[in-house]
Amino acid sequence: MKNLLLLSSLLSCMSLIGQSLDNNNVSVTNNTSNTMLSASNGMQSSYGSSAYFVNPSRAVDGTVYLFEDWSNSGIIYATTNEKYSLKNINLNIERNSFESKVGQDSLFSFNFNNIDKFVVNGRTFKNYYWDDDNRVYEIIYENENWSLIKGFKIVEVSGSANPMLNRTRDRIIRKAFYYLKDDSGINTFIMKKNKILKLLNKKETGSEEVLRYVKSNKLSFKREEDVVKILDYSLGQK
Repeated sequence: MKNLLLLSSLLSCMSLIGQSLDNNNVSVTNNTSNTMLSASNGMQSSYGSSAYFVNPSRAVDGTVYLFEDWSNSGIIYATTNEKYSLKNINLNIERNSFESKVGQDSLFSFNFNNIDKFVVNGRTFKNYYWDDDNRVYEIIYENENWSLIKGFKIVEVSGSANPMLNRTRDRIIRKAFYYLKDDSGINTFIMKKNKILKLLNKKETGSEEVLRYVKSNKLSFKREEDVVKILDYSLGQK
């Protein structure tokens, strides 16, 4: 009840279907245009949200969004221990913000004011400030000493009238890069055997045990899901 009253005060203009998920959860399920545009006004002081309109643009292949469509289940974890769920959320890589599509030409945009993290389709995202840049990163693996994270970037490739290139339309390419976040900051990280073993800080005998595990399970030091398994095994998380 406490959280429902809190949400009502934040979103006083909203018409929503909400129910308590647990002592710290509130679910927002009525993601209509009016609801989310009202949320923009109601949540601005706490979550820095804003609404804007998307104007039709010229045809281009690809998308600036991380996920291919908007049918994504997301949970917003606020720094005040509340949780809010949405069913149509996506990460705009170009704007570096999470957005909810609330109409054909309108979006509801979140920033990280008073928000700890977003979890979308089971993937965790946090915002970090480093080297004069605020950016959203996906958390691949983290412990008390360091985090292996992934950042995203948009590259635009212009179309060409040259028929030999077979590229008449502009194209958007999404790229991902790995980083290591530790006491020294956020630095580029390359997925390769010697880097992973150094990260594990294993002595020679320990490294041999890791290599046996990798070989017996046919894992790769270059494949993200395999690296997570290697880290889990080596650091005793599972």
